[in-house]
Amino acid sequence: MERFDVIVIGAGMAGSAAAWQLSNDGQRVLLLEQFEIGHARGSSHGESRIFRFAYPQTEYAKFAMQSKPLWLALERDSRQKLLHSIGGLDFADDPECFDEVKQIAVALKHNGAACEELDGNEIRRRYPQWRFPDGALGVFSPDGGWIEASKAVRAMISQATSQGAVVRNNEPVLNITPGENVVVSTATQNYAARGLVITAGAWVNHLLKFFNTSLPVKITQEQPIYFAPIRNAESFRPDRFPIWIHYRKPHFTYGFPVLETPGIKLALHHDGPLIDPAIRDRTPNPDVRRRLREYLREYLPDAAGEIIEEVTCLYTTTPDHNFIIDLLPNLPNVAIASPCSGHGFKFATGIGRALADLIQFGKTEMEISKNRFFSGHVAEKPNA
Repeated sequence: MERFDVIVIGAGMAGSAAAWQLSNDGQRVLLLEQFEIGHARGSSHGESRIFRFAYPQTEYAKFAMQSKPLWLALERDSRQKLLHSIGGLDFADDPECFDEVKQIAVALKHNGAACEELDGNEIRRRYPQWRFPDGALGVFSPDGGWIEASKAVRAMISQATSQGAVVRNNEPVLNITPGENVVVSTATQNYAARGLVITAGAWVNHLLKFFNTSLPVKITQEQPIYFAPIRNAESFRPDRFPIWIHYRKPHFTYGFPVLETPGIKLALHHDGPLIDPAIRDRTPNPDVRRRLREYLREYLPDAAGEIIEEVTCLYTTTPDHNFIIDLLPNLPNVAIASPCSGHGFKFATGIGRALADLIQFGKTEMEISKNRFFSGHVAEKPNA
């Protein structure tokens, strides 16, 4: 039986970050992944994820601010550019959504982050690509931008292995035996460790069954689409067009400028159907295609061109849309970071630091006060 200090199950963004942070702390780490490293079956793959401080909740704004220096440290250590700060725009043109936008400005100011409150005329002056009626309300945050998602996961795993971590992929977990030393069994062999970190995303309850518990989560398949601009393509470059979130009902819309893929990335948030990840059909839904094209024709007509690519990813969501980053109840040597409710990638480095702290010291200075083990509470609903 191979022995380690800590075993991490799941090599997506949270598990890779935990393995990196634990290895930096001098822990001997085993990172287990049931599929190949960098697979596209979960929630951590792809070209881009939004990074921002701009949240209506002060706790999430602070957590993002704590995570940024760790992203910069990963860039330094890996000698790769991963986080691109180009600015972010959060706005609404429906008065029913104005309060959320106003709360973003409040939370940013509370945490000492820079921001500008904009009216619709100023948004259109800066970004004439937009078409919406008078009376819109927005917040511009210069710290917004994007993270290169798949590249970032690979960088964290590379840094972990450079510090001695062992990575085993295509090795699903078949059993976990809790105890002072946790034993994890796969089809290949048994492993033992003083600590265990579970970062299994949509498969979280497949592992929690070994602890006779489960989380009340739902798993949905979401569908970003890349559209080629039909004119003024240069106006959608990242130096001229920020990442953005449009607060709308029932589901807000978010997007990116043109990055490596030659089209803008557009998606509806928390809109996808419930699925079982074990029998998932990744076929794109034509209705999402239709609705997103209609959105572009109304709000960004210059971008409403041909579809370049349709992709899918998973959201694993709690009832209150908060994360779970905590030690399992009555098990101080088992930590969990799953699910992240569709808005977790920007916090990956901070989640990894929090997990490393919890499994070693039982506490952390990372701002995870909203993100504890689910116990029936219903908090404010954060946004992705």
